[in-house]
Amino acid sequence: MTELSTHRTLKISNVSRRQLLKGVAASGGLVLLAQLSGVKGALAGYPTGASAMPNGVVSDPKVFVSIGNDGIVSIVAARAEMGTGAARTALPMMLADELGADWARVRVVQSPGDEKTYGNQDTDGSRSVRHFIQPMRQCGAAARQMLESAAAKKWGVNVSEVETQVHEVVHKPSGRKLGFGELAADAAAQPVPADDKIKLKDASAFRYIGKGNVRPTDQVDITTGHATYGQDVVLPGMKFAVIARPPVVGGKVASL
Repeated sequence: MTELSTHRTLKISNVSRRQLLKGVAASGGLVLLAQLSGVKGALAGYPTGASAMPNGVVSDPKVFVSIGNDGIVSIVAARAEMGTGAARTALPMMLADELGADWARVRVVQSPGDEKTYGNQDTDGSRSVRHFIQPMRQCGAAARQMLESAAAKKWGVNVSEVETQVHEVVHKPSGRKLGFGELAADAAAQPVPADDKIKLKDASAFRYIGKGNVRPTDQVDITTGHATYGQDVVLPGMKFAVIARPPVVGGKVASL
């Protein structure tokens, strides 16, 4: 699997107690002095540990992304949302950025529990973004290349002459354009590019990643109490149980 093209390393600086107190006083909170330096060069690799997790990683665009004839892009969130935005905002956003989709026309769809289809779905250890940033970027890039191949075939031109812009594919020499919805069926019939043929965007081309311009998918529902949580689910014939605790310390069960 091709690894992330650019990432940052964290360099911790020694800070005296006096410097720390000055920083806290100035900012009103705890300050960690750190220097972030960009890593230059193409596709600098880093170990994420994702492939070592049970059922590993899946990066098939036909599993995680679909495009309707109306142009709506549906992106599957395969992990549970814990309130941080990682599962239902950050990872779909990364896919959408590589795809070239307009976030306003993206719908996030929650997957069922099915690790054979979606890969590891453990939502724990603060690993979702670290493990899946690369697979999601690959899904988006692969889907983008499938759209470009479909457009090139429809126009009878070389695929090098087309590029994906915001929710459409453009023939650069003539300026002709086709929306995602117009290409959806033909793109779905294209073969998925092999990992070594996937072309990830340079960080300078990102529209969403690292920009802070995407609103969390469930922000309104979560903050207004309308989100559905696990404890909200009620099934037919469902029974409810509570823990019976003794009224005194050291109490024993007398009967059931």
